[in-house]
Amino acid sequence: MGASSAGDAHFLAPVGALSGNGPLELLYRLQDRIRFVAARQKERDTVPPELTEIDRAYQERVEALTNLKQRLARDEVEHRKGESEAADIREKQKKYQTQLRSVQTSREYGAVLNEIDGVDKLLRSTEDRLLELEGEIEMARADLATREASLPAETAEHEEKLKDWRTAQRSIDSELESAREEIRKLEAQIPPRDRAEFIRLLEKKGGLAIVKVVNNSCAACHVKIRPAALQILKVGREIVYCDSCKRILYWDTQTS
Repeated sequence: MGASSAGDAHFLAPVGALSGNGPLELLYRLQDRIRFVAARQKERDTVPPELTEIDRAYQERVEALTNLKQRLARDEVEHRKGESEAADIREKQKKYQTQLRSVQTSREYGAVLNEIDGVDKLLRSTEDRLLELEGEIEMARADLATREASLPAETAEHEEKLKDWRTAQRSIDSELESAREEIRKLEAQIPPRDRAEFIRLLEKKGGLAIVKVVNNSCAACHVKIRPAALQILKVGREIVYCDSCKRILYWDTQTS
């Protein structure tokens, strides 16, 4: 959909079987459906104000349960790791105690005693941490059991309060499915190059790439259309861009 040398219009090859303004009608309808999907999707995913606090409180409970499971899993991993380390330390204790019985000099005896003392301290520290972890794990498991037991009832209560909104969501889902199917059909009727240019302009112009001419003015920026451009629009065989906002102009033969 590149502009002509004059900067305001170019020839548009026929699209589909529609006559007159058919190609622009396709683009205008495609834009309408794309905007419809974006708006309704946002509406579908936005919790109504009167339900925001209810949903927030429930989501916080679910998140707390998830965080508790993750913390419990980390503590259990750390506990297993600590048990393995404690077992290794006890093996070192045995090794040094065996060495202590076979040393020949007082210097060697003192060195082994120092090693044993260091290992004993490390073992006490590791065992203390294991005891601490066992207490945390026990409390976490109890807390988790309580939360998991109450979650089904909380979920049912939450869904009951959001029942009307869920019904509205399902209705919107049906509308979205229908609109997306129409979008696919419309896109199939538009040449890929034109479609790509249209989508690029749609993104650049905040979802409004093609606008109607209303009272001989651009409906987006309200700038008057030049008489020569109006005549080209009425013929409907070229794409005309607004001199001001550079959007595609659409002359609706039904309402203009």
